[in-house]
Amino acid sequence: MLKLKKGISVDQLRRYGFKTGKEWADKGERCLEGSGYEYQHNWYHKFLMDEENPDKILYANEEYDQPVVQISIRIGDSFPNDMYIECTPSGTYHIGGRDLDIIEETVFDLTNDGFLEK
Repeated sequence: MLKLKKGISVDQLRRYGFKTGKEWADKGERCLEGSGYEYQHNWYHKFLMDEENPDKILYANEEYDQPVVQISIRIGDSFPNDMYIECTPSGTYHIGGRDLDIIEETVFDLTNDGFLEK
């Protein structure tokens, strides 16, 4: 399990494209109140964004609120700043190629800058 090192301010995750769940909800995206995700409002999330509309999360299935790629740093007592990564294929048995670059690059950058530990 990867997690944010002690002493690293979670606000520094913004440099890497992360926003709180509350910020995503306020934009009308994932983590909306009443949709069962409000418990994620204080977590920091980064998503694969839609190439045609870079301000919008790329969803595998919008009806079921399933982003293609989600990287989260889960904040709270039950989740001591651990990293959670989820990928949702749609219309195929896998995703790959450029879709997963966001994971590789984010983990590389956070590790290289000394933000993550096992």
